[in-house]
Amino acid sequence: MKAGIVILLIGLLATGQVLAQSVFRWTDDDGQVHYGHAVPPQYRALGYERLAPDGRVLERVAPAMTPDERAEEAARLALQAELQAEQETQAARDRLLLAAYRSEQDLADTRDDRLLAMQHQRRAIETSYNHAVQRFEDLVARAASHRRNSEPVPETIASSIRTTQAEVRRLRDAMAEMDERMEHVHERFDVDLERFRSLTGRND
Repeated sequence: MKAGIVILLIGLLATGQVLAQSVFRWTDDDGQVHYGHAVPPQYRALGYERLAPDGRVLERVAPAMTPDERAEEAARLALQAELQAEQETQAARDRLLLAAYRSEQDLADTRDDRLLAMQHQRRAIETSYNHAVQRFEDLVARAASHRRNSEPVPETIASSIRTTQAEVRRLRDAMAEMDERMEHVHERFDVDLERFRSLTGRND
């Protein structure tokens, strides 16, 4: 009697161990579905599922990606991160925009004040440029007078010509740069104004 109970207990324990083991389902290279307590190493890269005793899927392991698929996934994730960063940057700009300006008129007044200050700077550069051009022309005329009289041009005049010519170029470039900056301010404030209208619901 005792021996029979022991055998029965051993059988129940063995059955419990079998039921407790994981069952895996995988597909081979020919498309045949297999079940077992372990996935053969050669098929693990194809993906598999771990099943509960009642057939429910407890875990699903996707097939390993090919090098091309990995590269494509990496590109997708990089693009997703870039888009998210752009969205976060735009959100931060929007917050600053709404905090900086109370109305469209406030924004326009700020633009006009900034452009007016830049125009003053530009006129000051232009005045210096005109004076430099006048000095350069005077120096060239003095040098030409020496040549007409068959006299060598003094080094002081020649040196001043070179220095003044370089100053003329520098001031001309400074005016061009100021013009570009003013154009950039115009464009940036136009964008900010449209964005402000969109954020405040006044884009009609």
